[in-house]
Amino acid sequence: MKILAPAALLLVSSLIFTSCQPQPPPQKGFWKGTISLVDQKQLPFLVYLDLTPPAPSGYFLNGSEQTPIPEIYLSGDSLTLVFSEYGAVMRSVWKGGRLMGEFLRFRKDTTANTFEASPFSGTEEGVKTKSNPDVPLVGKFQVFFKNRDGIDSSSIATFWSRGDSVFGTIIAADGDYGLMAGKQVGNSVQLGRFSGWQGQLMELTRTQNQWGGTLYYRTPPSISLTLEPQPTIKAEVSDSKETSTKDARKPFAFTGVTVMGDTVTNLDSRFKGKALIIDIMGTWCHNCMDAAPLLQKLYTDFNKQGLEVVGLSLELSGDLQTARKNLLLYEERFGITFPVLFCGSLDNANVEARIRSQLNNFFAYPTTIFVDRNGIVQYIHEGFKGPGTGEEYQSQVDLYYKTVEKILKARMAHR
Repeated sequence: MKILAPAALLLVSSLIFTSCQPQPPPQKGFWKGTISLVDQKQLPFLVYLDLTPPAPSGYFLNGSEQTPIPEIYLSGDSLTLVFSEYGAVMRSVWKGGRLMGEFLRFRKDTTANTFEASPFSGTEEGVKTKSNPDVPLVGKFQVFFKNRDGIDSSSIATFWSRGDSVFGTIIAADGDYGLMAGKQVGNSVQLGRFSGWQGQLMELTRTQNQWGGTLYYRTPPSISLTLEPQPTIKAEVSDSKETSTKDARKPFAFTGVTVMGDTVTNLDSRFKGKALIIDIMGTWCHNCMDAAPLLQKLYTDFNKQGLEVVGLSLELSGDLQTARKNLLLYEERFGITFPVLFCGSLDNANVEARIRSQLNNFFAYPTTIFVDRNGIVQYIHEGFKGPGTGEEYQSQVDLYYKTVEKILKARMAHR
């Protein structure tokens, strides 16, 4: 019997110990994956992860749009992505050359969607199919959703193409669905979006000179829809849905707490004699995130001329510590320098007391209120159309700038 030397024994023991330890996933690069939706549909997604210590980071990629991942934790072969603001988490294990796990959305009824993802070099496209569409999906359309209550025709859709890729979104009264990206093959189109906050897949087919298909989400139900070309249509809130003040003579009252724990109200001296933008929002709201950079730009451009901006955040949870964490993540992500206030939870009683007691037809997050130097509300904008809406977004930016210039010009009334 051959006796191993101590050095050899040490090497063998080391190899056995190492082979038993969980191996971490690749530290940096793109990952291509799918997440399960309703009706057994699989939504493709692309994510970039940098897992190098001390602060892992990453983002989901939809077209050219990058959505940062707030928190990433790696422990051995376990990887967790946390979306605290949205009350969700992606938990996975690195096994067999891929990540496998669940997307969990925590509410009164927690939902779970399985997902998997593999390292992606960007060159593994496989066999390319010539698309050669008879009719490309491009332009503006009125959307007809078929639901339990009948037909809803209040939304529009806009699509454009670049190379063999198709991009677009649906725009409703309270904002858009976010930029979706995909491909058109023949007369069939598949467009998807996954950002941690959102997960949706739209499949469309052109038959008998009409586009129709289904919109799938992470939770039921899926929704059937048809599209009717409307080249000049715009997404506008109907007169019956417009948000307005209950008493135009009264200032819009608010109070809330900053991430530093300071209480701020509309009566504070910083707002006296100033034009003011009040943004009713939530860190869970993707349309609110789209609006944040514009609000910060307006604040930067016009603060010295007498403009103040304040965010009133209604959160998923009424817990103060959770809210302060989420507000800090929000402020850091968008470089926010104006005050963002925690104003309680989305519970109906809180929203009624703080918002609906002062506004008629409040229905959208964000709702943005423009107040002149005398404290009089001059304009209310419902919802927000993000960059994925193209010219709709740009016309909205122009509107915001014109409205700010108007409220800044208002002279102080003598009292």
